[in-house]
Amino acid sequence: MIHKVEYILKHNQIAQKLYIVILSAIFKTIGLFIKTDKKQVLFQSLIGKNYGDSPKVLFDAMKEDPFFDGFRYIWAFDNPDSFEIEDAKKVKLNSMAYFITALKSGVWITNVNIERGLYFKPKKTVYLNTWHGCAPLKVDGNAQKDRNDYDYSDMDIICSNSEWQDYIFIKNYKVKKSSLIRCGMPRNDALYNISEKDIMSLREKYNIPNNKKVILYAPTWRESSDGGKSRVIKPPINIEYWERELSSEYILLFRMHHLTNKVLNIEFNNFVRDYSGAYNVNDLMIISDILITDYSSILTDYSILERPVFLFAYDYDSFIKGRGLYTRLEDLLPGNVCLTEHELIEHIHKMNYENEACKVKSVKHKYVYEKNDSTQKCIEALKNHISLTKS
Repeated sequence: MIHKVEYILKHNQIAQKLYIVILSAIFKTIGLFIKTDKKQVLFQSLIGKNYGDSPKVLFDAMKEDPFFDGFRYIWAFDNPDSFEIEDAKKVKLNSMAYFITALKSGVWITNVNIERGLYFKPKKTVYLNTWHGCAPLKVDGNAQKDRNDYDYSDMDIICSNSEWQDYIFIKNYKVKKSSLIRCGMPRNDALYNISEKDIMSLREKYNIPNNKKVILYAPTWRESSDGGKSRVIKPPINIEYWERELSSEYILLFRMHHLTNKVLNIEFNNFVRDYSGAYNVNDLMIISDILITDYSSILTDYSILERPVFLFAYDYDSFIKGRGLYTRLEDLLPGNVCLTEHELIEHIHKMNYENEACKVKSVKHKYVYEKNDSTQKCIEALKNHISLTKS
């Protein structure tokens, strides 16, 4: 049911407006009676489906920093009982308790949004958004069809990877230029300076045979095709064909986007393994020799490792028509766009690894912040803003 409601709010501007105006007014009014607790921090990652990503990196860093002694932490989850956390309380996302917690908290940290599309941030609350991707591919924010509801002007700190991303945030999300910090995302700090020992340790953790290379297949989510009832992905894959062609040399790891709730056409086995959900995506990238994706921002994350990427864009024309792209895939990774599974498998068989890695380096240099100090920069920015709000 919640998917249906979200679909309506995305695609009906009258419903959007009513939702925003009415509920924002209600929570702003409630907020008049709630005192801001400057040492209470509310965390939320990937719409409450995740205890990880950049918010988790910052949570761990804050617990180790003397500046934050005495601070109290609360994590919001779609299903709180699914997560065990030390040193923090939990609250159910979108519940009244969640909104009361948000109104009371002096610090908000997320990679998507805290206000759930509304506008009620208390004046003294410091709002840090690490964001969750930086690919120059699918159209987003208010540039999307039927969307004009993004307004991130109340965010105090938002992480950016590049000049290009600065432009998109300001144009399509109404982010204030003064809120942008060019630091990349804290979660990506771990992708720099990876040693062979790190790789071998993770391969052992994920039970990867010593004689096999690893392909990570991580497609983006597609807009609902059934009026919001579900978020299903159905890639045109004959997995028996993939196994026949690749299994002697590779293991295939499948990573479903966090918004996708079902995948069709893939039956998992020892060759193709499902690593969706709670698995650490950084681990999966580190152990992978090749990435297969499409329009996903994982392309730019993975480019930090400077390894080959192939774009399996089986729905290229319909995706452009429905969602739209900022950049043609052919311009981003020339020669690496595959429209069919047969074309994709042939590219993998025939690739020159070094040449393909060089193509990916060009993506990295243009679109990715190339240092591993994002966590430090976010923490320092957070400290500065907290200090300025002290009465």
